[in-house]
Amino acid sequence: MPRIARLSTCSALALGLATGPAFADLTAQQVWNGLESAMQGFGYSVSSTETPASGALEVSDVVMRFSVPEDNTSFEVAMGTINLVENGDGSVSMTFPASIPITIDAAPDGEDVVNMVLDYANDGLEMVVSGDPGNMTYVYSANQLAITLTDLTVDGKTIARDEGRFEFVMDDVSGTTATATADGTQITQNIEAGSASYDIAFNDPESDDTALVSGSMNALFISSAATLPEGFDTSNPESLAAGGFLASGAMGYTGGQMQFAASEGDGTTSGTTRTGSVNVEFAMDGAALRYDVNATEQALTLSGPDLPVPVEVSMAASAFNVTAPIAAAEDPQDMAFGLTLRGFEMSDLLWNIVDPGAALPRDPATIALDLTGKVTPFVNLFDPTEMARIDSTGQAPGELNALTLNDLTVEAAGAKLNGSGSFTFDNDDLQTFGGFPRPSGGVDLTLDGANTLIDKLIAMGLLTNEDAMGARMMMSMFATPGDGPDSLKSSLQINDEGHVLANGMRIQ
Repeated sequence: MPRIARLSTCSALALGLATGPAFADLTAQQVWNGLESAMQGFGYSVSSTETPASGALEVSDVVMRFSVPEDNTSFEVAMGTINLVENGDGSVSMTFPASIPITIDAAPDGEDVVNMVLDYANDGLEMVVSGDPGNMTYVYSANQLAITLTDLTVDGKTIARDEGRFEFVMDDVSGTTATATADGTQITQNIEAGSASYDIAFNDPESDDTALVSGSMNALFISSAATLPEGFDTSNPESLAAGGFLASGAMGYTGGQMQFAASEGDGTTSGTTRTGSVNVEFAMDGAALRYDVNATEQALTLSGPDLPVPVEVSMAASAFNVTAPIAAAEDPQDMAFGLTLRGFEMSDLLWNIVDPGAALPRDPATIALDLTGKVTPFVNLFDPTEMARIDSTGQAPGELNALTLNDLTVEAAGAKLNGSGSFTFDNDDLQTFGGFPRPSGGVDLTLDGANTLIDKLIAMGLLTNEDAMGARMMMSMFATPGDGPDSLKSSLQINDEGHVLANGMRIQ
């Protein structure tokens, strides 16, 4: 698990455990044992001093540590004193220090030695635990949670705050986390924040280079669910290859905005971004990894000494998705890839660089690609031994069995290309197409407005008559007239003999 992920997991579990109905009376000792066990399950060592009292438990000198020997890196979270008080209704209240230091020491081979301390602060944090020892649920809320860089040393040199700073703040925070320990460990978490902001700055006194990034977002939410099988080791990739690990999650926000600037010797580059909404989802099990991102109402401004004019662009919506098998399999597995950039627009100032006479339509542009298919993976991608063997031998990690083009859309400058089709692949025939599995199937394409666009490019001087003639000859070879006055269509097929046909005419 990446170091940032470990740190965020630790922080979330320590300060963000969840809610649910009370199943039985919990004791303070049981709650602490459950939290300590969860931290140890994520690879942390935990040291503390326990002082029990009637209906309460004080856990002092709490320190959680984690190390990554291969990177010569260590983490330490000094949580100070945690007080647990039984409420008399089967639940237990927990209180934490208002400030928790997190120390990170990193000395990777050949890189700078970095020592930093982050302060994890809370305002008005309240937490209640209910359930039973094998199925605890927690609820918490806080006026504010914040992480701030308080100390930074690089190669023994202290970096002052005006040379480097970092702060991330969440306001009006509430959340839930449920933990269960039957058949491994299950952790479910939901966090919401009314708003969040961040501020990052860097100033190199030797070169006078500076960088600044700050921004905010509203209605931030994070949800996740994970199942860790018995014996799962977060530091060992082979635990993922062994199977039984499940994880899924989502995060999103609305009203995102960011400002950034970077100064170097030749001047300052600065800009802003704006986003209406963002939603990210992921899922991973023993067989596949899935990732899905959607965003709306995006905008970017950028100016700097290397740009001839200020950049101002926007996009109505964008999306990206991928599904990939990760475990070795004998039968073909599902895969998918999608990319959408819809409603792209740029300022007239940018348009005027290439089209000062406004000859081209300046309608919003769109690019969309939607692919699904079948692949057969030969190895588990998280098995380091198998991946090392693949790397050393050059063997393919799998084979492509089928591919479907559900949608291809390219729409810009008054022209529009659409396509769809599907292919299967014969992996026993690697000769017909020069080492690539022989495809069989076809794709149908339509192209509207191409000749009109070519005429305008000629008039603008961006395309010569000779180049235009070559393009039109190619279109005539592969396409036939479509349904409209400036419309073309084409059906490209590859038969079982490996022959390539365009509209029924063999071209290979």
